[in-house]
Amino acid sequence: MDIISSKNVINIIRKTLNLIDDRLIHHGERVSYILNKMLLYENKYTEKQILSYTVTALLHDIGAYKNEELDKMIQFETDDVWRHSIYGYLFLKYLSPLADMADIVLYHHLDYFILSELNCPHEVIAGYLNLADRIDICLMHSKNVDFDRLFLEYGQVKFSKEVIDTFKKADKELHILSNIRNNTYLEELNRIFEKIIFTPKEKEEFLKMLIYSIDFRSEYTVMHTITTVSIADEIGKIMRLGEYDRNILHYGALLHDIGKITTPVPILEAPRKLTPEEMKIMKNHVWMSEYILKDYINKDILEIAIRHHEKLDGSGYHRKLTGKDLNVSQRILAVADIISALCGKRSYKDTFHKETVLNIISKDSAAGKICPEIVKCAVRYFDEIMDNVYRDTYEPLNIYTDMKIKYNDLYKKLYSLN
Repeated sequence: MDIISSKNVINIIRKTLNLIDDRLIHHGERVSYILNKMLLYENKYTEKQILSYTVTALLHDIGAYKNEELDKMIQFETDDVWRHSIYGYLFLKYLSPLADMADIVLYHHLDYFILSELNCPHEVIAGYLNLADRIDICLMHSKNVDFDRLFLEYGQVKFSKEVIDTFKKADKELHILSNIRNNTYLEELNRIFEKIIFTPKEKEEFLKMLIYSIDFRSEYTVMHTITTVSIADEIGKIMRLGEYDRNILHYGALLHDIGKITTPVPILEAPRKLTPEEMKIMKNHVWMSEYILKDYINKDILEIAIRHHEKLDGSGYHRKLTGKDLNVSQRILAVADIISALCGKRSYKDTFHKETVLNIISKDSAAGKICPEIVKCAVRYFDEIMDNVYRDTYEPLNIYTDMKIKYNDLYKKLYSLN
């Protein structure tokens, strides 16, 4: 079942990445546009290769979410900005259909004279991405950059002569800089992305990578989404939902916390009960999820995703809906989200035991907050549900553990190069 178009997968990624930090709005899009035009001018690659490299460039900062590193990233002269490059590499390598191109993101901040000494499978493309990234950083600071002087100063040091020459010729023929300065590049970029066709598996992998990258911002939420998805899937099967309803529930669960890209990490990791002001900020993630998804996703999926904090008695958020407004799939996700949160470790609590989890959701059910039928199902089949959840989350948990080890190894390697 084709739940979402390839174009809208890309649009969700674009909109989400633009929310990482105000300073990076449209940065990934402009960088992908510059890279695309350089490759198009060079005329050495197939259309499929160019589109794959363009998507890779769009995602080059997907690992960026720490303010201290963002401060360095938006400077032309950069040092110790490996965190986002490494995490971006790991997300692409282990969680996306672009595993073979992950080295491009890993090395996109390396100076040419260092990159040329490494055995990088995509050395040329990584060099193109480095130049495209730095060009846009310059444009973010000033629309009147003297690029000729800049290229003369950094040629054969930060960037190869060949990469610089390719950009200059591509700019002359395809008007890259002028299109960026007058914002017409966005219309052209839309047409470029409309050519991309993903398989259903690739669509889900890209969305998973995006969501997992958001969860990775805090080790306490890293497994929350995948656990919630698995619990919702299991309850949906036990309650014999039809194929369509199971599919939209799955995607609604997968996307339900996408708005947390705007939630500050200190709030996600607060080792105590949140203050009223912090809770207001936390609750805002539902509004942001709606903002990101509303134009690009099936309305049934959208309503599942953004209603997971609503309560039957109207005490939830963000619309203060009541039971008459909430269908079965929306009610399932609300229960699955609570069970996932209770079973997960947080900065302020350890995992709860089965008896505690069942007691809490039973009390919420008796108080008229969550659906009694679904809670009854969850209680009756809890062991079976959680056994399957552990099975479903075993591989992602191992990947996360492996990524942490590889991150430390790669950080030492890259830091020693610069």
